[in-house]
Amino acid sequence: MDFSTVDLALSSLTRRHPPLSTEVLNLSSRLKSLLHSSLPSPFLKSERDDDDGEYVRGALRLIELGSSSSLSSNNAMTINDGGVPVRWESLAVGLLLVVDYLAKRTNELRPHRVIGVYADGPRIPEISPPFPPAEEEEEEDEEKMKTKTTTKTMIGHDGAPIIDAKSPVFVLMMSLPSIVDANVEHPEPRVRSLVARTVGAHALYATSLLDVVDDVGRRSSSLASAIRDVQDGRRRIHSAILRSLKRHMRMKGPIGDDNASKASDGALDDTTGWRALETNLNALASYVDGCVGGKSPDGAGGGSYVAEEGSLFLLGGTFAPDYDEDDDRAWFLQGLRDCCVSHVNRHVRAAGAALLGAIVESCVRSPDAVIRDTLLLGGCDGRVVWNVCASNVDAITFRSVIGDALRANLADNWSQVRMAGSVLCRGYAMALMEMAKKEDDGGGDGGGEEDGGGITAFEDALGDLVPMLLPRMCLNRFYLAQGVKLYSQETWRLVFGPPTSSLSSSSSSSSSSHPEHELHSSEGSRGGGGLGAVSRNAAPICRYYSKMCDADNHAVREAACQGVAELAQKVGTHPIYAECLSPYVTMLLQALLMCFHDESWPVRDEACLACGTFCIAYPDECRPELPILFERWTEQLTDQIWSVREDAAVALGDAIVAYGPDMLEKVLTVIRRSIPAAKNQPAMSREEYKRLQNDAAAHTGTQLYSCGSLAPKLKKGGAVVTAAAVAPPNPPGDAATSSSRKSGAGRIGCMSCFIDRPRSPWEATDGCVYLLRELCVRFANMDVLSDVVVLGDDVLLPLMTELADVCRLSHYPQSDDLRTTLWKQLPPIAEALGKSRFKGLYLDLFVDLLAKNLDGSSGSGASQLSIHAAGQCAEELATLIGIGVFRGRLVETGGQGVFDRVMEERKRLHQMEVASGRCGGAMSFSPFGPPVSRPV
Repeated sequence: MDFSTVDLALSSLTRRHPPLSTEVLNLSSRLKSLLHSSLPSPFLKSERDDDDGEYVRGALRLIELGSSSSLSSNNAMTINDGGVPVRWESLAVGLLLVVDYLAKRTNELRPHRVIGVYADGPRIPEISPPFPPAEEEEEEDEEKMKTKTTTKTMIGHDGAPIIDAKSPVFVLMMSLPSIVDANVEHPEPRVRSLVARTVGAHALYATSLLDVVDDVGRRSSSLASAIRDVQDGRRRIHSAILRSLKRHMRMKGPIGDDNASKASDGALDDTTGWRALETNLNALASYVDGCVGGKSPDGAGGGSYVAEEGSLFLLGGTFAPDYDEDDDRAWFLQGLRDCCVSHVNRHVRAAGAALLGAIVESCVRSPDAVIRDTLLLGGCDGRVVWNVCASNVDAITFRSVIGDALRANLADNWSQVRMAGSVLCRGYAMALMEMAKKEDDGGGDGGGEEDGGGITAFEDALGDLVPMLLPRMCLNRFYLAQGVKLYSQETWRLVFGPPTSSLSSSSSSSSSSHPEHELHSSEGSRGGGGLGAVSRNAAPICRYYSKMCDADNHAVREAACQGVAELAQKVGTHPIYAECLSPYVTMLLQALLMCFHDESWPVRDEACLACGTFCIAYPDECRPELPILFERWTEQLTDQIWSVREDAAVALGDAIVAYGPDMLEKVLTVIRRSIPAAKNQPAMSREEYKRLQNDAAAHTGTQLYSCGSLAPKLKKGGAVVTAAAVAPPNPPGDAATSSSRKSGAGRIGCMSCFIDRPRSPWEATDGCVYLLRELCVRFANMDVLSDVVVLGDDVLLPLMTELADVCRLSHYPQSDDLRTTLWKQLPPIAEALGKSRFKGLYLDLFVDLLAKNLDGSSGSGASQLSIHAAGQCAEELATLIGIGVFRGRLVETGGQGVFDRVMEERKRLHQMEVASGRCGGAMSFSPFGPPVSRPV
């Protein structure tokens, strides 16, 4: 079934197998024709009522055909009173038609802005603040606006209302309470989700009618009475949802037959829907979000849900004048807290966060400032709120429930729940900041101290929640799930303002760059912006990062390492805030050293980079750990993953920047020992290698794993990985022979962490290619006076000569991969050395090997990856030293023709890129990033 649009949903009915009844199919066809021929004008009352009446009757008939008086607890196909099987599809489509119809009718009334309920999974919700702009509609008198809108939309040409008590929309509104009550615990989860949407559409239309009841009621008393009946139906829907919600909140598990839910198919785990609790929470959230509009004549309803249902949150006083002591509602806040924090099912936890977000928006809409301040701020004038017994010190406030929910949801193991918590966090933070801004007499951002004095508006508004919220907000900007990451980064910009260019990211060639807009410090911002807030809360942030470096989720560990690196990069290099982080450097380093043993290579990769960044920022504090760090970096330089090897080279370059010539000598010793390691690679033909890779016996009967599997998440442990000999025998304890991870030091990953291959000798040589690139880029420029070291040709030329000789070896199949790495790193090396220096001393070392690799038709067996890398390298080198000069160097090798052909192919490739808009920094689309907006 496709419920994305009404048209597609109706078309889906005709494709169901086994086929639906003839009546359902005929109704579907007729409703589609009505949908395509509907009249857009709201002023042709008689003509539109005819079509509307048939459309509404058709939708209600679909619902009736899909409903049953006796729901089954284990089958979505029930039997009606006539003994005919009942299919849920027509019920679902009928509910979707109702939602669409009510949305169109609501637009005819005075439109109200609603935020919508976040129940769409891990997709990024619409980025907008949870409150309307403060200046909205201030220029025009509210009563004049209401009269103007009412006259335009509700009064026809003859001066009579365009709707009356017998209009199809009222027929539908009167029918929905019983439909919702019958299907709120339907066994099919898709039906329950559509019931939740129906509840929201009904509430939005019903409360929107309250804006026009006074004007229309003077013209038609029957219409005013019908509007009051609609409000009664809305309250009945609310009562039905609360009854079902209360029953499901108290059902902890399938204890016995008396506790079994008729809305459950037995799926009570952490992955699938959990009874009707999830959809009940979404239904109540939709209802809360839909409660807009003015007050009804009797003084109840409309405007804000919390104003109407204050007894759910508050006890006695002006908050709940109709509070009934026999009506025990103590279950609501406690139950909602349990759903958000401790419930076993992820869908329930996400739905609970969505409900909290809708209630926050309702508080913001509330015309009663006392209720709004009491709920969002946790108290008012020192009174205790929501406390069945006023002497109970464990009183639960709405603010405490939000705090507990954010604490749990922002650190949840499921990205779906973490995303829902991020949405709630933004809504709550922006609401409190807006309230604080309105109360600020100055109306500005409160100072703009350039020295970072004071505190930010976020810290001022959130108060005691900041030490809990800020660490989670920081880490989620690096979380692996792109939805959580991008949404959290946007929240950071909304909370702390746009960044300035005063702080740029590090100039290192790290393959895992950190976004520049993260911990920024706006020079004129209050309290130093996000950088100032992080510095003042360094203690809780560092403790949280250290804890998350040992989390069970490998994505969390990876994000924590990135967050630690950012602290060193942004806070550690700041002239004012660097001292704030200094007391916690040792603790953070110990956490990173633990991550060096992780079984997830991205975690090891990020830990490696973070340690190098810390050495630059805090060289003295890191010096005691330097021997261990150097051993870990050199281990990573021979890792099986190429990006880990590259980032280990980056970290060693950082260490040279931090510790100068002594560290350079140690690094050069490693390079001299490891460059010839590929000579020790066992000989193997390509045919033997292919047979080994395609051996069916080696890949049959083994355990399968996936990122969604529960199996890898249930076990911890470390496998001892024996490193292959990467060079001639080394002294005991040398980094090249030590195991990459200690026994028992493993963490949980997305793969079988107990299966690994030994390291290959050629990988040590490959790591040296990256390390030579770092040395050349950072220290080989003779024209720049370096405060650290300068790498002369007397040291570099022998190393490059030996590297070229080793890359000519072809007795093992991975030699092609080694040459691919060389061709990718040679252009930045040449650019760093300079045109004249590279052309005179280094070009001839590689030109014959490059020419041979360019010719894929020569029978060399080179892969397409290495041929492409060689072509790109040749193009960049020719551009640097001159195409004519480079072509002349190929005369002796006979590679001029191949070079000409490659350059022609590269030219055509560039033309295609320009034509498709992907060249020269043009906008492009990545499935892993946000969509790019093109200029109009």
